[in-house]
Amino acid sequence: MRCHCGGVEIAVRFPSRFAAHCYCASCRITHGTGVVTWIGFKRSQVEVTKGAELLRDYASSPGTNRRYCGHCGTRMMFESQRPDWADEVHLPLGLFVTPVDRAPAVNSFAGERPEWAPLDPHLKSYG
Repeated sequence: MRCHCGGVEIAVRFPSRFAAHCYCASCRITHGTGVVTWIGFKRSQVEVTKGAELLRDYASSPGTNRRYCGHCGTRMMFESQRPDWADEVHLPLGLFVTPVDRAPAVNSFAGERPEWAPLDPHLKSYG
């Protein structure tokens, strides 16, 4: 996967842990969209292979860090100290330029979804 300008590249080792659509207000606002689709990996499965010096951090809430390319602004990573996510890195699925091992399986924080944002009714919805 890579950012828009190509300055940052990230390699992952499959299998992923999950793929999910997130409707929480924090993800929607930081990405400027109605839904963000994430794919999650253990931290040890993710490697920045190019442009680590371009990555910038933004603490979007206590214990939550979002990383983005400091040159083009592409949102690249989500990391949290929340106990069930502490050893994970969540990556926007839309940044992958190669196939991944799974499709999104859930709608997370569906209760925060704006009425105009699409929702896959065939997936389980939480929150």
